Amino acid sequence: MNFINLTLRQAVSYSRVQVFLSWNSAILFLLGLLINISLGYELRVLDAIGFFCFLCLLERLSWRAFKYTLIVCALLAACYFPFGRTYGAPNFNSILSLYSSNPEEAGEMLRVFPVWYYLVSLSILGIAWLVLQSPARIFPRWSGHHSSLLAVFLAISLVAPLNIFYTKGTFSLLNISYPVFHFVKDITLINMTVNAEHQRMQELATLQDNWHVIAAKPRHQVYVVVIGESVRRDALGAFGGHWANTPFMSSMNGVLFQNYLSAASSTQQSLGLTLTLVGKDQQPQYQNNIVTLAKRAGFHTYWFSNQGQLGHYDTAIASIAKRADNVQFLKNGNFISQDTQDTDLLKFTNGALNDNTEAPKLIVYHLMGSHPKACERTRHKYETFVNNKEISCYLYSITQTDSFLSSLNKQLQNSGKKFSMIYFSDHGLSFKERGSKSEYLSHNDQFQQNYQVPMLITSSGETRHRKIKAVRSANDFMSLFAEWSGIRSQEVVPKYRFISEQPAPPVYVTDFSLSKVNYDKLPQDPFVSHSKIPSRTALR
Repeated sequence: MNFINLTLRQAVSYSRVQVFLSWNSAILFLLGLLINISLGYELRVLDAIGFFCFLCLLERLSWRAFKYTLIVCALLAACYFPFGRTYGAPNFNSILSLYSSNPEEAGEMLRVFPVWYYLVSLSILGIAWLVLQSPARIFPRWSGHHSSLLAVFLAISLVAPLNIFYTKGTFSLLNISYPVFHFVKDITLINMTVNAEHQRMQELATLQDNWHVIAAKPRHQVYVVVIGESVRRDALGAFGGHWANTPFMSSMNGVLFQNYLSAASSTQQSLGLTLTLVGKDQQPQYQNNIVTLAKRAGFHTYWFSNQGQLGHYDTAIASIAKRADNVQFLKNGNFISQDTQDTDLLKFTNGALNDNTEAPKLIVYHLMGSHPKACERTRHKYETFVNNKEISCYLYSITQTDSFLSSLNKQLQNSGKKFSMIYFSDHGLSFKERGSKSEYLSHNDQFQQNYQVPMLITSSGETRHRKIKAVRSANDFMSLFAEWSGIRSQEVVPKYRFISEQPAPPVYVTDFSLSKVNYDKLPQDPFVSHSKIPSRTALR
């Protein structure tokens, strides 16, 4: 009887343990799956299975190692999930942005993510805590289960290295495809690349430019370049958008470029390729830029910025700006930033125009424009409700930029000086969580609209409003600048007349990984209004 009772107790206990262990293993697999998803890489079932096997083995071999590994992985996944959902896996641009962002920009970036992103992050931490509270191991003793887990883990680990060996002839265990391992490897390598780029930029910042100006025959006394921020072309009424949000651009006398494309889809990369001479190695020569070219040609130069300059890691664009004769940043350095408006830049205009010099002038304005989060740009005001408040604010931020251009144009007109003004944006944006209440616009490099940006030229003496439909690339901006300003140099050799309908070569843009991509092969991300709420004209 005692034997029977013992057997029954053992059976019941074993049954209970089996049920618990089944639940425990399911929770651990779920956690591993969430960790894999959170890091921005493409989800592969094999990777999820292999990572689960790894965690099971680690749990059996060393509970302490298992605990700390799980804590680190869970924290990493929870912190990165909003970024991975929005921007994908780590790349050169995302790491560079960490160096180039100030606290204000970082705060805005965190506020633009939907709330449910953070709920998922909290869920990951909660599940990890639940796993670590479990008193029982999945497999208490080493057994055939562990041998099977080890075999599966090793087999899956070798899939990616062997595939690369088969296709490229090189074998390395560093090519293991597990997202956690991939993430650490990518962060390490990209960080090294970014540091090398910063070092190169700092070295170039100390170099003297080597322009060889052949001739300088400016037709105007004042040349103005206005650099916008995060404006996709289809959001402007003047460029075919569905909203009458650009009264100045729609009516001004001058040239609208209907198919102007940015060089890249992030500020630092785009403007680095736009405003500088790009060498044969496809790298920007920061010392050879529009400011130094103008100075070589005898221009007096000014740079007025509503974007930040950083202390220890200066941005590439700030390093270009500081080459100007007169530099004003509304936002201070040393990682301190203020809530300043683009219109605050207009207070510098008259001083520059009245500066006592006979030399022609180049004045550059760098706006915050429509940088996410757009409602921070408009102080939560909008005119027309489209989709949700954030999208509505984005459209109104473009109206604010249009108003800035109108006011600046009046200042130039009132000066009595002959002038010409260029406006363009550095890059566009993409829709995230499209069609949902949480829909918002963010940086991306996967769609044509990430590179479709507005560009215009207006001058004193212009008598008509015209459009150029030919495709134009920001990679050729230096050619435009030379053509526009009347400066000829040995280094800038135009491929075609920029201000014309002359056909241009196919356009290649630079993605977040610094790869050249054929623009024509990118998919579309159209601006679609799905709002059921009627338009409103009063400011909110």
